[in-house]
Amino acid sequence: MATLPTMAILTPLSLADARRIGALYGLEIADVRGLLAGSVNSNFALTLADGGGQVFLRVYEEQQLPAASREARMLEHLAAGGVATPQPLRRRDGASGAGGAAFIAEHAGKPVALFPWVAGESVCQARVTPAATRRVGAALARVHLVGASFEGANTSRFDLDSLDQRLQGLRASGRGAGADPAKAAGPLPPTLPPEVAAAVDELTARLQRIRDAAPRTSGPETLIHGDLFRDNVLWQDGEISALLDFESASRGSAAFDLAVTMLAWCFGDDLDPDLAAALAAGYVSVRPLSTDERGRLFHESLVAALRFSITRITDFELRPKGSGVYKDFRRFLARQRTLERLGPEGLLALLRV
Repeated sequence: MATLPTMAILTPLSLADARRIGALYGLEIADVRGLLAGSVNSNFALTLADGGGQVFLRVYEEQQLPAASREARMLEHLAAGGVATPQPLRRRDGASGAGGAAFIAEHAGKPVALFPWVAGESVCQARVTPAATRRVGAALARVHLVGASFEGANTSRFDLDSLDQRLQGLRASGRGAGADPAKAAGPLPPTLPPEVAAAVDELTARLQRIRDAAPRTSGPETLIHGDLFRDNVLWQDGEISALLDFESASRGSAAFDLAVTMLAWCFGDDLDPDLAAALAAGYVSVRPLSTDERGRLFHESLVAALRFSITRITDFELRPKGSGVYKDFRRFLARQRTLERLGPEGLLALLRV
């Protein structure tokens, strides 16, 4: 696993604890090292005895046992279908249970999962090329193809009603209602800074416009990743070695997931048409878009930009400064404005689909 943006280790893990957990999986642990990676969970590298390499340990800071078990079962399904994601290790102590319970241990009252160590690194925006986005598009399409047969996925936490609730909470109290308090390293500010208040007004108006122009039907659904940003893809020798962090995975629109990935990979100062077209070409080389999905791309792109504008206010902008990973909501406001300038036909022409 690559080291990603810095955050605190929220739940410490001693060598004795690591050895106890490792024994459940038939592993002898020689050393444990915290990884300052990600923005939600506590992650560790466990060194195996006798030169046996490493495994990756994740402490789920927000998910309870049923959700962590469901995620483990989902990752097993995806990996078995050829998706490039690490398959969680099964316990060897005879643990059993419904769903993915046989994959999950416990530490400090929280679920824990172990994964094979995957070599690779994430890339910065300057290193993203059309060849890279084509590979990302193909990998995302594989998630949608394989995930279509997975039963039991969550519903999305980021539909328009949920986003509206976050905005209403911000407008009503200025305290980031809707943000998960487990993600905040302290109390949220009692009033909104003027720039944030102006952004909340703008986002409220945009949400209403998106509702008014929404397609009448919801369209087909599949399993979507929901968060395939650059730091959730590992690369080795120019190829994708792993897709990571399926915590936002849910039933949803493939067009929405493709839109999220476009917004994450194909913007520098503006939307790069070559990167976006290559992303779409890679996707349709594995899973062609239906007429309905093509027709929804503009709407879903607006929803995706709205989602990350809002959640970056509630989950990052209103944290005390210096409390961990910071993700700027302004970048997604800029993406929204670019999309509105393009319009539906302009976006389809740019993607060449």
